[in-house]
Amino acid sequence: MTISSFFPGRIRLRDKVLKDQEISAALRAAVEWHESVTNIEHNVVTGSVLIEYEPDKLPMKQLTALTSELLALKKLCDRYNGKDKSPILAKIAELKEKLSE
Repeated sequence: MTISSFFPGRIRLRDKVLKDQEISAALRAAVEWHESVTNIEHNVVTGSVLIEYEPDKLPMKQLTALTSELLALKKLCDRYNGKDKSPILAKIAELKEKLSE
């Protein structure tokens, strides 16, 4: 999974795994509950998710704390063969926990 664009208030993630409805729904559920998130757009054709948020409610320090989780998620996505989603879904659940800290 790649962060294809980022600036305070907007993050766009891209990966072929985001064309999978179950994985993209899990990612959406992992972040949409956060008070800072104002909008999430999923494009199944391009495999991208745009997350818009209020930067004042999600400080950069909290975002950078997620770096290791996002890198681990990227590695799982890179190895994804279209069959076993469970490691990716588990990592997304861990990401949600980290985001809530």
